[in-house]
Parts: sequence; C-alpha cells; structure tokens
Amino acid sequence: MKLLIVDDMKSFLDLEKTFLVRADCRVYTATTGLEAIKVAQQERPDLILLDVEMPEMNGIEATRIIGQQPDLKDIPIVVLSSTDRVAEAISAGAREFVKKPVDEERFLEVIQRYVPLKIRQDPRRELNRPCTYESDGTKGEGIVADLSISGLFLQAPHPFAIGDRLGIRFFFPVEESEKEVNAEGMIVRVSHQGFGIRFTDISEGAKLFISDFAGH
Repeated sequence: MKLLIVDDMKSFLDLEKTFLVRADCRVYTATTGLEAIKVAQQERPDLILLDVEMPEMNGIEATRIIGQQPDLKDIPIVVLSSTDRVAEAISAGAREFVKKPVDEERFLEVIQRYVPLKIRQDPRRELNRPCTYESDGTKGEGIVADLSISGLFLQAPHPFAIGDRLGIRFFFPVEESEKEVNAEGMIVRVSHQGFGIRFTDISEGAKLFISDFAGH
C-alpha cells in the first residue's frame, strides 16, 4: 500500500505521518503540486492526500493534471485544506474535500474509504498515574490514563490542539519498583475526556518496559 501526502507545511506532514505509524503502508511526501505529480508518476500511489495552498503549483491544479494523465487518472485524490475551496477541488477531480485540522481518527477513516489500509492495534493498559508535561515553555501536571508502546492518553487541563508537541514525564510499575519515562509526543486526538498522544521520541529501553507492561 502506497500513500502520497502533499503539503508545504512540515508540521502538517509530520502530523499526518504520525497518524500512520501503526499503518501497514509506505508513505511518500511532496511539498508542492509539481513535486506531487512527479512522485505520483514514479511511485503510482494507491491514494493521494494533498493541500490546496502550495508554492509552484497549488493542489487544485495538481489534482486536475493528475486526473488528465491516463496512467494516473484512477488514483483517488482527497484534498485536505483549511481553505473553503470545496467546489473547485471537486470540480478538478478530487473525490473528497476534508477541512483541516483533522485528527487521527478522522484521517484514517477517510483513507479507509478509498483503500484497505490495515492499522496495527497495540495492546493498551490502564495506568492512571500522575505525570508532568511541558509544551512551548508551559509546564503542567496531568494523569496518564492508559498506555501502549506507541502512545498514551493524557488527562490534563491544558488546552492542547491537534499537532501540538510536548515532553512528558511519568512513572509506571516494574516488579517491585517504578520505571521513569521521559518521552516526546504529538497530540493526535482531542476529546472531552483528554488527549491522545503518539510518541515521537522515546528510548528503546522505555519501549521494552512498556511492551512488557502493556502485554505486547
């Protein structure tokens, strides 16, 4: 399974690649419409997800050109954008227009409408332990509600948004002691109960402890 993600904002590319860390697929990226066409020609992705506002060539024009090429015209294209250019995108050949920001659940749901993307389900275990976190210089305290090898669910008063990055420190039980974990993560889901966090930087040792703890 090949997916092509196109966006000139590195923060969005990083976020969307983070959404796919548990997916059985190969992810290609491009930062302009022109580059997207070249990558599509070389790699023949199963699905293209692209932004509208980009340098050199915008996503709507790239969608139109891809749809005119006999060897690419059957590749479904989904436009993800913070603009309101829905009619233009659909008229150019996009199968769907998704308004940014989008969380992990919505992002994967959209993809699975067009390709049979398989998502690995990591074992998750309840923790309910206090933690400390820091984001953009702001420090706070919260609760790690549950934990898996790929991320955790945080209950905290901080008004995080999708794509926010934070450092987090917490402890979990290991035999008759406790293991300290210092990790970095990205917010991939927001609900009234808290925040889903996908790890972006965590030591291999911590992963092993978490794997044993969660029953991986």
